[in-house]
Amino acid sequence: MNHVVYGLCAVLPVIVDVIVNLPDETEAILKGISTDRIIDVRRLLSVNFDTCHITNYSLSHEVRGSQLKDTVDVSALKPCLLTLTEEDYNEGTAVAHIRRLLDIVACTTCFGPSPEKSESVKSSQVKGGGKNSKHSETSPPPSPASKDAVIDDAGETSHSFPKLGSFYEFFSLAHLTPPLQYIRLVTKRDTEDISAEDHLLSIDVKLCNGKLVHIEGCRKGFYSIGKQRIICHSLVDLLRQISRAFDNAYSDLLKAFSERNKFGNLPYGFRANTWLIPPTAAQSPAAFPPLPVEDERWGGDGGGQGRDGTYDLVPWSNEFAFIASMPCKTAEERQVRDRKVFLLHNLFVDVATFRAIKAVQKVMTEPVLAQEDSDVLYSETTGDLSVTVTRDTSNASSKVDTKIDGIQATGLDKKKLMERNLLKGLTADENTAAHDVATLGTISLKYCGYIAVVKIEKESEELSPPSQIVDLLEQPEGGANALNINSLRFLLHKSSSEQNKKTPHQQDDELTSSREFVSKMVEESIVKLEEEDIDRESIMRWELGACWIQHLQDQKNTEKDKKQNSEKSKNELKVEGLGKPLKSLNSSKKKTDVSSPKTTQTAVSSQVDGVSSETDNSAATASLQSDAEKNAQENVLVLKNLLSDAAFTRLKESDTGLHHKSLQELVDLAQNYYTEVAIPKLVADFGSLELSPVDGRTLTDFMHTRGLRMRSLGYVVKLSDKLSHVQSLCVHEMIVRALKHILQAVISAIATDTDNIAIKVAAALNMMLGIPENTAAPPQNTWNLQGSTEVCHSPWIMP
Repeated sequence: MNHVVYGLCAVLPVIVDVIVNLPDETEAILKGISTDRIIDVRRLLSVNFDTCHITNYSLSHEVRGSQLKDTVDVSALKPCLLTLTEEDYNEGTAVAHIRRLLDIVACTTCFGPSPEKSESVKSSQVKGGGKNSKHSETSPPPSPASKDAVIDDAGETSHSFPKLGSFYEFFSLAHLTPPLQYIRLVTKRDTEDISAEDHLLSIDVKLCNGKLVHIEGCRKGFYSIGKQRIICHSLVDLLRQISRAFDNAYSDLLKAFSERNKFGNLPYGFRANTWLIPPTAAQSPAAFPPLPVEDERWGGDGGGQGRDGTYDLVPWSNEFAFIASMPCKTAEERQVRDRKVFLLHNLFVDVATFRAIKAVQKVMTEPVLAQEDSDVLYSETTGDLSVTVTRDTSNASSKVDTKIDGIQATGLDKKKLMERNLLKGLTADENTAAHDVATLGTISLKYCGYIAVVKIEKESEELSPPSQIVDLLEQPEGGANALNINSLRFLLHKSSSEQNKKTPHQQDDELTSSREFVSKMVEESIVKLEEEDIDRESIMRWELGACWIQHLQDQKNTEKDKKQNSEKSKNELKVEGLGKPLKSLNSSKKKTDVSSPKTTQTAVSSQVDGVSSETDNSAATASLQSDAEKNAQENVLVLKNLLSDAAFTRLKESDTGLHHKSLQELVDLAQNYYTEVAIPKLVADFGSLELSPVDGRTLTDFMHTRGLRMRSLGYVVKLSDKLSHVQSLCVHEMIVRALKHILQAVISAIATDTDNIAIKVAAALNMMLGIPENTAAPPQNTWNLQGSTEVCHSPWIMP
């Protein structure tokens, strides 16, 4: 939940009604919260089914004036009554308006059958929903007598597991008639009613009833030519006026949206999913039609900032260093600082990602670079940023640690790295992330068998005022247009277009050789894994140190509480008024013994010997104490040299005594904590439901935030013998990660042969995922990513 911090107290947001007067003299009542801004009001308008088609407008307020900035707080608008004013278009905003309409109607054509099962097949055949698509067909239910998983015609597992293809059914309204069949951008037409200066574009729209209408886009809106000459600011309003068929179909669509969710809440732009592709792409994989939001023909893209290289020369080093130097003593100061870090780091990640992809693509298109024997295939430096491209490992049994805590592991002493991470964790506070410019200024990206590392090389010598890029650059559309990594992936079907022209015999031979290639690579990797002596203690996450010191402090506080309780119980045994324990009083009576002179002499001699022995022991103890104190002082000096004054002070004031330990002692103790405390505590929290992982992502997050490595999943499984759901999830994650390493190794081994990359990937997927025994033999073009599961339909290489 969003909240705003004022002083030391958090003010929770409350629901606010935002009333927006529309140009047609109606009003839209939006449900916002008190912490919303104008940018949030715009998003509410975009997902409301009455106003979702409206773009290119400004909002005004009777007190705050016209053209309110996106950063204005809703809480400052009293009364919370806004007026929507239509603004003139330019060519870019006019195209964006058309793209929005295409996005709204996409749910009727792009996502296969809708939840209306009884009408899905009929509508897909009659209304252009893709009758040849496997996604538009429904399969008969499995026999009730069968308890095994059944693979249907679309290659999806049913009965035992949910269908992966049903993901898009949630968004689909394919049982409805699409309001329009297509919109095409055509050559500009000359018209007497619109001046050349105002004319922006010309489009043809084919409506649901097959009627083709010609429309001109101008600065004031959209103009229909022909018998009905009407101009409207909104294309939807224009089409509703000139076509009753469109009006009825669009009204049915809005009604379906409202029935699905009475508050409207349309998706804020359909984008390609991470693991599944839209059914329309499966129908024509070679063309792979993008969803409207990401369609470049209509000004769409995969989101993010810096695609055109605008921010390549930003003084990144100075920007990060300046933000790290901002005041951070109070919660308010840290909140301001952290937001700037967040915005700047997001911008850096976008820019660095585009730079990394571009560098790898250069290596892929220039065979000379890809075939070099040196580890670094390509490197470049632009401004503060350096890009280095190396080849990923083709050994599925190993993992290249390309980035650990902001430092490239290649050529780095892992012991030093482990010590650095441990000290970082032991001295961490609420400013650690913002101050660690090395981590913030580095990204590592795997793409098509290569590894690209982008980092800030130049160190800021003297801080200068920042360029205000963070203040001027809020997230586009409030963050809704964030980078979608799918838009940067390598499309396999494009690289395999020539393979489709080969004869079935040639395809079969290539598939056989690809299977042999993958099998051989896996066998070699297994042999290397058995021979390799892996140093499993060579890596340590810095979060482990932070959790360890918190554990020690909690343990010390618990012991302190126990000691206080024990002392309190002892005091209760005292006899009031005497001030001594009762037992002491009973044994305080002196005893007088009459001893002979001989006995006395023997006792004296024994006492003398005892004093001599105690003197020797005291000397030895003093010597040991002196050595220990000397070692402790040396350890303190070592840590002082490695840490800043503030960091060392935090470690010393933690009251754990760790500042007296040597680096090796700290490492050994941390590793003992890892095995004996951290992992058992994680499993205990799983059992108590304090933590409840639901998938691999949440499981990974829970482990990483505690400094635990994913290679410890086997130990987690061993300790979770009474938690079957945790064991199942861990085993599933281990299998998936093993398959990921195999697939990445296959891609790396054939990175220079992009023409055959599709068939090799398909062979690897078929080998790993298997072909169901209860289905007929796969067709000859199985290599064309039409495998046994929905994952095989995906034409993406995972970066």
